[in-house]
Amino acid sequence: MFWETARLALRTLRGNVFRTVLTMLSVTIGTFSIVVMLSLAQSGQRTLSRAIEQVGGKRMVLWIPNDGEVTSARDRAVYDDGFTDQDLLALRSVPYLSSVASQSGYGSEAVWATADVRDNADIVGVGAGVLETLGWPLSAGRLLSDRDGAARRRVAVLTTPLVESLFPGSPAGYAVGKTVFVGKKPYFVVGVLERRDTMGVNFGFSWERSVFIPQLTAEKREGRAEEARFILGLTEDGRYNESVVAMGNAALLANHRGVEDFRSLDFSGFLEQFYTFFRVLDAIVALIAGISLIAGGIGVMNIMLVSVTERVREIGIRKALGASQRDILGQFLIEACVLSLVGGLIGVGLGLLTTTGAHWLIQSFQASWIGEYSLLGVALSIGVTTLIGLVFGAIPAWRAARLDVVVCLRR
Repeated sequence: MFWETARLALRTLRGNVFRTVLTMLSVTIGTFSIVVMLSLAQSGQRTLSRAIEQVGGKRMVLWIPNDGEVTSARDRAVYDDGFTDQDLLALRSVPYLSSVASQSGYGSEAVWATADVRDNADIVGVGAGVLETLGWPLSAGRLLSDRDGAARRRVAVLTTPLVESLFPGSPAGYAVGKTVFVGKKPYFVVGVLERRDTMGVNFGFSWERSVFIPQLTAEKREGRAEEARFILGLTEDGRYNESVVAMGNAALLANHRGVEDFRSLDFSGFLEQFYTFFRVLDAIVALIAGISLIAGGIGVMNIMLVSVTERVREIGIRKALGASQRDILGQFLIEACVLSLVGGLIGVGLGLLTTTGAHWLIQSFQASWIGEYSLLGVALSIGVTTLIGLVFGAIPAWRAARLDVVVCLRR
């Protein structure tokens, strides 16, 4: 009996194809919106999360110079502003801190390859282990070492986009062994870093155009400010960040004679807020798209009410031939569910196709974009459309089932 009722419902929907398509269209738009919007939001979150995780993610902690107040004359006489090598040694003894290194930002300066080829780049002084801590792989050559700084060598590591600008038409490895001028000082290029896209996440320098030089060379040979140092570290696990920051702050305060001239940043808390924001954003996106589904459900109910009015005589004949209220109720409920479910499936299919096209388009401009499809969006769309068919089809179906057979046959 169920299958007979279902076949009758489908035959009725095929009888007025244009109205059926228009009714499904409202549901299709809603499911299409949910799939596309949630998929793109999830892809953006995944892309940004990967960029952050590549440079340490939740394991990252930073200590940044800050203005401190020295109160006593004795402290003023012995106090050194900024971070020192003693601070690094103190932090390396902190438990659960797997790596720690210092870095300095010196701003942007002109970098020359030849007299007529120049570009502006961020000049960054790095201690041993900074580029390793950031997980930045080499494209050619080698990284800077402790010996480079100890010998005050003028050696440099460049980013790939900067090499392409300074040596047009040459591969990245071509720069290794060449000399570039930072301002008026010659530096021997020993390495080139791979191209990297961090989606706007930076540590005081550009990931596109930067020159990395030994920190000691910059400070002791070139006379650059030692106060420009900041310290970055990686913990063994993001769960230890809070303890590591507390112990690290205590060690630095002891070295700085109680002067708190620094501030610490715990990336685990920052990223947790970031992920929470994205979860809230996903919920808002789903809610906005869900409103269109509710509008589609109202459209389904409206058409079903019209259908009941048009088919009063048919309902009366079916009842006269023995159809029960349950049979009539089932017929109209199946019609409403088919309208909603088929419209939802079409919307899901179109949404996945559109998302694929959007991923391809974005990746042509942003190579690091991670294209993902929201399984939650697909499941939510199909589940909600089925529920909408049941809920918004119930009123017309109940109205049809309660019609009096005599009244129906008089129409």
